[in-house]
Amino acid sequence: MSMEVGISISRKTYWDKVSGCWLGKNAGGTFGGPLEDIYGREEMFDVWWYPKIVEGGIPNDDLEIQLVWLQALRDRGINIKARDLAEYWLDCIFYNPDEYGLHKTNLRKGLLPPVSGWYNNWFKDCMGSPIRSEIWACIAPAAPNIAAKYAYEDAIVDHAGGEGVYGEIFNAVVESAAFVINDRVKLVELGLEAIPENSMIAKAIQTALKSFLKGLDWRQAREYVKEAAYSPIAQYAPINLGFEVIGLLYGESFGDAIAKAVNCGWDTDCTGATVGAIWGIIHGASNLPEEWIKPLSNKIVVSEGIKNIYVPKTVEELTNEVCAIGEKVLKHFGVPIEISDQDKFTNAEVVLRSLVREVRSLWNLPPNRVDFDLTSVKVSVTYLDGPAILPNKPNNFLIEIENTCLTPFTGTLNISIPQNWALKPVCPCPISLDPKEKAKFRFTIEASAENINTSNECTARILLYGRPRLMSIPIVFVGGFRWLVSEVYREPLSLDAVFQPERELDLYVRGIKGERWREVAWPGNALEIEQFFNEKPGIVYLRHYIYSPSRRKVVVGVPNNSRMKLWLNDKLIHETVKPVPLRPSYFSDRSNYTETELREGWNHIMVKIIRENKPIEAHFIIVSREWFSGMPDIIHCRFQWESKLLL
Repeated sequence: MSMEVGISISRKTYWDKVSGCWLGKNAGGTFGGPLEDIYGREEMFDVWWYPKIVEGGIPNDDLEIQLVWLQALRDRGINIKARDLAEYWLDCIFYNPDEYGLHKTNLRKGLLPPVSGWYNNWFKDCMGSPIRSEIWACIAPAAPNIAAKYAYEDAIVDHAGGEGVYGEIFNAVVESAAFVINDRVKLVELGLEAIPENSMIAKAIQTALKSFLKGLDWRQAREYVKEAAYSPIAQYAPINLGFEVIGLLYGESFGDAIAKAVNCGWDTDCTGATVGAIWGIIHGASNLPEEWIKPLSNKIVVSEGIKNIYVPKTVEELTNEVCAIGEKVLKHFGVPIEISDQDKFTNAEVVLRSLVREVRSLWNLPPNRVDFDLTSVKVSVTYLDGPAILPNKPNNFLIEIENTCLTPFTGTLNISIPQNWALKPVCPCPISLDPKEKAKFRFTIEASAENINTSNECTARILLYGRPRLMSIPIVFVGGFRWLVSEVYREPLSLDAVFQPERELDLYVRGIKGERWREVAWPGNALEIEQFFNEKPGIVYLRHYIYSPSRRKVVVGVPNNSRMKLWLNDKLIHETVKPVPLRPSYFSDRSNYTETELREGWNHIMVKIIRENKPIEAHFIIVSREWFSGMPDIIHCRFQWESKLLL
């Protein structure tokens, strides 16, 4: 249904602003890229010109992933959802840092968005999604409600339940509004209306905004943002959104704006790129300074990590295609904006504020719920205890069914489960619903260790009497991670001290469980060992068993905030180089990872980790050496003696 048109954007202006977005994005990313690191640093940078100039700019995931989304729009149309984008993650994006790799492993195990972005994802509060908002703003100019909905669908694939979702929504709203509003303070305020005020993203942005309005120096503003939203992780979204806003508000010119954002530090390519994009939308390509744009040319370059898509050769070609899609989007969603032959921005702020209010409906959508539209019914599956199934531990999930028909219906709900699993209550369950009526069914499943696989599929089937048959609904549970944990050794408190587990090498082969070892199962990569120390210093050993169907080169790590030693198949292969903040990525933290090789069959891991005077945090990471990708075909959800796959 169309609305009365309140805003008109001329095609000339639209094209100029979209082109300015991409040129500004490329310039800001190229400026900040060489300064990026995995950890933030206390001192500021003092860089005011490109550290490195490459024709076409430096390839950057900030821009090139959006070219993948453009391919998705080409292939699947303007109604794309999170599940569409998930397929393109697997087919087109081959690198795997941080949340990129973690969520793709979830997808390969069978989990659907938003659960793919929520489960076992330490980086869901990071910058992977806020950096790819421009495509949604550019196909929804002056329609921040539409841009935000696209951004939400994008972000939940790899950031569901995290601050990264709010970061992408904020950026999409600001960028969409920037097509018709030039006042940067008003743009920031509009973006803040689109995200929860109690989010860390909002707190960081509000700190930057208040500092600017009080007349504080931008360097002072940087310190206040750092204090309000600190994390040692350079890619932590809240602090970076604060720095982005500092650059946007305090910038006196294009170059000054991106430089101030970048000089604040942390995720420098991302903050510079987003500020450059917003500045480019506000002022258009025709008003961007030639000295910043010309050295990079109009060519588009991508890294070898992007495959199976068509890449526009120039910014002009990219802009033409995006603008054509944008006109379709505005007409399809019936927003009060049109692309025409003249600019009419009267009352733009009033119109956009009314549209932004729609975005708030996205705030409370649960990250552990998967929705299905089966035409006759809408069905949701909520993982009440998460998607990881642990041995002999009940796991609860909820199925909600809504009648979308015009008349009542009756039928049954049946749940199929893997062999030797237990389900309560017993199915089938009767269904009887009036139009628009909903019914909820709560179930509990349970399985023993020997019956749990890396990926386990249950199926919900709804049979409606007198209606067309419906597709079955997958309910996927992933196996947890099985470990043996030793007793805590208190003295001497040294990684070089040899305790009994290091003398029990026969455990590797025989799988004998002595009295000093406790069996545990954890739902994700986190090693939840702090509970065993009773808040006192000590040392523990952990044992883990991994079945690999083939010999392969891998990267293994135990990222932690202390120090550790790591053995594989009786051999000491690594120890902490130096203590660093916890950063459990598929990429190395430069201290706790090493390259090695798994043999075909069972492999045995032992970790020795020391807790000193602060709580211990640690994860276990193992990925393929090729592209640092997760390996859903390996088994580490049960011990060697619990499996039929014996060495």
